[in-house]
Amino acid sequence: MKKIVVLVLLSWISSTVTAQTSVGETAPDFTLPILNSEESAMLSAHTDKVVYIFFYGANCPHCKTNGPVTESDIYQTYKDDPNFLAFGIDTWNMSASSNNSFRNVTGLTYPLLLNGRNTLNAYYGNTSSYDRSVVVGLENTLVYKGSVQVDNDVDEVKAAIEAELEKLETSSETDNSVPNTVVLHQNYPNPFNPSTNIQFELNHAAEIELAVYDVIGNKLSIVASGTYASGSHSVIWDASNYPSGVYFYRLVTPAQSLTNRMLLVK
Repeated sequence: MKKIVVLVLLSWISSTVTAQTSVGETAPDFTLPILNSEESAMLSAHTDKVVYIFFYGANCPHCKTNGPVTESDIYQTYKDDPNFLAFGIDTWNMSASSNNSFRNVTGLTYPLLLNGRNTLNAYYGNTSSYDRSVVVGLENTLVYKGSVQVDNDVDEVKAAIEAELEKLETSSETDNSVPNTVVLHQNYPNPFNPSTNIQFELNHAAEIELAVYDVIGNKLSIVASGTYASGSHSVIWDASNYPSGVYFYRLVTPAQSLTNRMLLVK
């Protein structure tokens, strides 16, 4: 009888232990719903970005106390870099209302993702290592995995982010040549709150209009208009007065019209 009990116990222990992911390995992918949105976020969609992740519990007291440092010292430092993204992941699988309360308490403005308990397990091999920072670099490689609460390793996190951003800057020298076609780039950051950068390129001087539309085609805002020289241009759309949701931005020139989608998450 004792032998049977021991075997059953060992079997239960082995079934609850998950292999964790180490620095240098491919970061486990995830597709998780975005708080206050019908959209989801997928890590593997951002292989060319440096992604910061804050694993938290929506009702975790020390996560609420420590969370603001991820906004002030990390996100605000890098949010304007087009090669950087940040996500918070609730590992307690709490309700949307609990996560909105967590956002209000911490002041986080970057996207928060729901139902992340299994994702934490994939990274750490358990579901108790929340209040941790993770940095995912190029090609979704795990470059930093925190072992302490997020307020205790900010310098290490920032060093990992900057090292990866430097690789991107080194490998993609700025091209000041005139583009061969009209190009409308994906806005960044995306998802965003409350403002985002929209970049477009013109192969010759042209009269243009760049406008934002809602999902039913109503024009909400003209972001840029007039005659623009050939080359690359960048403008900011401030969505402070608009609700969370999907929006479209359209660049119209005399020769063509280009449209992209973006997501506002508040």
